[in-house]
Amino acid sequence: MSAHRLLAVAGLAVLLLGGCASAPTNPHDPFEPFNRAVYRFNDTADRAVVKPVAEGYRAIAPQPVRTGVGNFFNNWLDAYSAISNLLRVDVQKALNDIMRVSLNTTFGLAGLLDVATPAGLVSNKNTLGDTFASWGWKHSSYLVLPILGPSTVRDGLGAAAYFAADPYRHAFGTETRATVAGVLNGVSTRERYLGLEETVDEAALDPYSFVRDGYLQLRAREIGVAPPASRDDDLDLDQLMEESAPPAGASDGAQTPGRAGVVSVSDAGAAASR
Repeated sequence: MSAHRLLAVAGLAVLLLGGCASAPTNPHDPFEPFNRAVYRFNDTADRAVVKPVAEGYRAIAPQPVRTGVGNFFNNWLDAYSAISNLLRVDVQKALNDIMRVSLNTTFGLAGLLDVATPAGLVSNKNTLGDTFASWGWKHSSYLVLPILGPSTVRDGLGAAAYFAADPYRHAFGTETRATVAGVLNGVSTRERYLGLEETVDEAALDPYSFVRDGYLQLRAREIGVAPPASRDDDLDLDQLMEESAPPAGASDGAQTPGRAGVVSVSDAGAAASR
């Protein structure tokens, strides 16, 4: 079974196991005991493996190389976004995504260069989680996915569907190449968010709650619903992201299809779990 399909199965298992959780302290986080356990696992894996690898990648690869890698996988997400927007029957955004992919793939050297943004084609990444929200599933319980990080039940199902489709396997031809591409994407994404974990640790007494509240507010804003109330009245997600933003001129890069990951292994994943 491919790595992507294993992630999809793991995601579905998380959804089922989450139902066994009890004693939540937040109405938007009914699986809190389970989520905290997964968060600790992700954080441990990040500090022991993923973060050091990302730091090594930053030290070895020059900024133009890192930007090109981020652009390449960002181009993939534009294609995924086009499909999601078509399912939402948002023809204008779907056409915009298709034009971005076409322009960046041809004139941008297979996506290594982002020539679409300077040409006026806006990046409006959408995922299956956004599609489900547009179909009426506006509110969904918080869920932390193994490796991928912060998500919701709705967005986690979208991410599981994406990984089950195994697009890398179809594109790269072999499982080995697909795995290498997936790992490189994860390392590239994590590299862009180096330092964010320290910012969160310094800003919050309970990093788990801080990440959860920030993620739920971000997703509520993205899908156009009232954000859930936060116990931390001083939470300013915009300021947090600005303090940890990549250097000027760096690519926005690619996130995981679930927008998972504000701080931990896919912190590095926003952005992405949608």
